[in-house]
Amino acid sequence: MTFRKIIVGLVLLLAGCQTLPPPQSARQPADQQLDVPFIAQEKYQCGPAALGMMLQWNSLPGDAEALVDEVWLPERKGSLGIELMAAGRARGLLAYPVNRPEALFSELQAGHPVLILQNLALKRWPRWHFAVVTGYRDGGDRLILHSGTRETTTSHWNRFIRTWARADYWGMVLLPAGELPASARPGPLLHALAPQKKDALRHWQTAVSRFPNDGKLHFAYANALWQAGRKADALKAFEKTVTLAPTLAPAWNNLAYARLDQGHREAAREAVCRARTLAPDDANIDGSVAEITDGTGCP
Repeated sequence: MTFRKIIVGLVLLLAGCQTLPPPQSARQPADQQLDVPFIAQEKYQCGPAALGMMLQWNSLPGDAEALVDEVWLPERKGSLGIELMAAGRARGLLAYPVNRPEALFSELQAGHPVLILQNLALKRWPRWHFAVVTGYRDGGDRLILHSGTRETTTSHWNRFIRTWARADYWGMVLLPAGELPASARPGPLLHALAPQKKDALRHWQTAVSRFPNDGKLHFAYANALWQAGRKADALKAFEKTVTLAPTLAPAWNNLAYARLDQGHREAAREAVCRARTLAPDDANIDGSVAEITDGTGCP
């Protein structure tokens, strides 16, 4: 096959890719642009530059050169998304995934820039690139990005969605404690907050405020209270958890210890025995039963 035919074939392949139209939600409002600091990338270092912009938007230090050693992998000549998320968490920010077009526009409309990964070439021969989406125009027909060395550049939706899709729609927002993504859902939020160390308790408090009827989020909140030494508050949160998720055996197990800590020995026995009934094969709960019942076991 000649070089000319190869080029023509690639053009036809790209032209034939199916695309998705912008979500209807992008029409209201039809235009949105956020004020996000711009950092031009150096060489291959789009990851540190994109992360630096997100950090500066959060009023945190975000010098790209200072971030290189933290998130840039010389052997790959690039960064990994997991490294960028970890860097955000280390600074007390919630790193929440944005992996749907609807979620992308929801975050922009809520005033949150979105750091995304693109593949600017083909699946087989990828060219990875991190950028920050800062807005859109014309009902979503054009996206506005800080990308590479270009500030507030625009990309037609069809091109953008193809490059984003080839990176499996990887994206994230970085938000401070006390603020949640507009597109947040309980399951992904639980997963996103699980590795959080800095400001974890404040993040969990915000999560249960948004989703007051989710038992698993309440369980995580109760555990965070316990780890923070707020044991009386943790007891209340564990009690709330088992009303919301009565079949969650680990919650009953931890409730038993919280009750025991507050001097409620018989109530602690009842809770650990409920955990044992729900999870009869759990070795950890077997140990709790032996400890809390002084070896007498459950009826």
